[in-house]
Amino acid sequence: MLPRTDPFDLPSVSHEITVVLQKGSRLEGRLQFEGTARIDGEFKGEIFTPDILLLGDDAQVSGQIEADVVVISGKFTGDIFATHRVEIQAPAVVKGTIKTAVLQVEEGAVFDGQTKMLGPLPALRQERHSDLGESLKP
Repeated sequence: MLPRTDPFDLPSVSHEITVVLQKGSRLEGRLQFEGTARIDGEFKGEIFTPDILLLGDDAQVSGQIEADVVVISGKFTGDIFATHRVEIQAPAVVKGTIKTAVLQVEEGAVFDGQTKMLGPLPALRQERHSDLGESLKP
């Protein structure tokens, strides 16, 4: 088994956790932030950050995520766009679509869905803008 990657090893990422949704909490809507967020509760909706999103073992999240790095060890259903990487760590269960440059699925974690591996960062930014353009068309 590969060792878990510490998301704080990234030099460009803030180490400060700016958002916490604890176990037993429920939130629905749109969450937009800078820094690092940790979710251990329930969230339904859209999450946007240029930084890190951590979904803990007790997290139950559904919707859309756009982030630099997404680390999941809970349950997620929906679409993920991560410019840097997505890590799915045991005991995670992830169902949906993932677009990222690097995808790591740990032994014991479950990923049921589709993935599109994207190229270097400039290509990722272009891909993201073209995807957004398509979604804005009538």
